[in-house]
Amino acid sequence: MTPSGPAWLRSFSDLSWRLLVVAALLILLGLAAARLRLIFLPLLAAVILATALLPLKRALLRRGWPNTLAAIVVVGGAALLLVALAAVTAATVAADFTELNLDIETGFTELAEGAANALGVPQERVNELIDDVMTAARGNARTLAGGLFSGVLVLAEVAAGAVLMIVLLFLIVKDAEQMQRAIARRLAGGGRRHFLALSGRIWMTLGGYFRGILVVALVDAVLIGIGLLIIGVPFALALAVLTFFGAFIPVVGALLAGGAAVLVALATEGTGTAIGVGVLVLAVQQLEGNLLAPMIVGRAVSLHPAVILIAVAVGGALWGILGAFVAVPITTAGMTLVDYYAERGRVARAGG
Repeated sequence: MTPSGPAWLRSFSDLSWRLLVVAALLILLGLAAARLRLIFLPLLAAVILATALLPLKRALLRRGWPNTLAAIVVVGGAALLLVALAAVTAATVAADFTELNLDIETGFTELAEGAANALGVPQERVNELIDDVMTAARGNARTLAGGLFSGVLVLAEVAAGAVLMIVLLFLIVKDAEQMQRAIARRLAGGGRRHFLALSGRIWMTLGGYFRGILVVALVDAVLIGIGLLIIGVPFALALAVLTFFGAFIPVVGALLAGGAAVLVALATEGTGTAIGVGVLVLAVQQLEGNLLAPMIVGRAVSLHPAVILIAVAVGGALWGILGAFVAVPITTAGMTLVDYYAERGRVARAGG
């Protein structure tokens, strides 16, 4: 039976059904990932870390090291480095946290009062708004801290997730090539070829992204830390650490870290120093956005800032801070998949 109706309507209907099927699949995958987050997030983190560690293992293999020993050394060294970094970060932030938290609150208060005076808002109303914001912030902080770090069950889940991530990371680094070939052997000829090409491309893209963002985060932290020391802002090391970790959440993390530095400078050193810190943060962000990120990360990832913001927002809404961290790599892998099949379509049309 021949379909009736205009051709454009039939095409639109076909496209609509396909979009609905894809949307339903994505929703189901998201729900499954949310339910299995204690497995999904360690697995995803292990895959992302493995993309950066595999080149090191391969370098050891070229020097004649056995595969298992090379994987143990690489993963063990990375784990020790992460533990050392976490210990230094915890000690640095713990030493300054109480005073740093107070300075951020003081800076926010001064900023709000200055803006209110410029707008002609009564002082009583300003004080009420500041008290409401501070009360809500302290209440949310206590709730968040209690929800994340209290209770034997939560601690057990975090420990289990960390152990699972390390085990998966070791297995992936040790047997990544064998895993890829094992999956490929179970596919038909055309599917095998496309799987090998696509998995290799996604792997290279994720590796380039992670190594690039690591370099950018390190450069940002060093420049911000040195600048704050020169300007004379207290807690320069703690703010540099905050900048380093903030860089792993594109756009949003850098803005939050820079805002914290400006507020601390405003509370401790005054308006002139705060303006200087703001100029420093903007200069570093311009250097990152116009030079470092395009040169280092841009080779592997080419996402519009709007796409990055949406991805970070969705990831943060689903899985919190860790979700915001993994959102961009997931989006990058998805865009690599889309680009691959778009290229196939263009080649097929050119050949036809």
